[in-house]
Amino acid sequence: MSTLLIGRWTWAGHLEVTGSHQIEDGDTDAIRELIQGGDIGNLWAVEFPVDRHRDAVQRAYDEYVADEDGTRLIDEVEHYEPVTG
Repeated sequence: MSTLLIGRWTWAGHLEVTGSHQIEDGDTDAIRELIQGGDIGNLWAVEFPVDRHRDAVQRAYDEYVADEDGTRLIDEVEHYEPVTG
């Protein structure tokens, strides 16, 4: 199983996670269905090979946010605060 996080980059440059779904590893049909109808211009969606939401959020922070000065990851799903240091 994997966790698909869906979100967007905000106007302030922060990554906001607004959806989290358990999917079979590499299930592109499920991913396509889950992101269908989203605003593709602002859409951010990444599959992480982890079972728990908080592990996926931590990976998202580490891989997409940590190196960006002043950028935050905002988890609107479970309100998990990633470890930042």
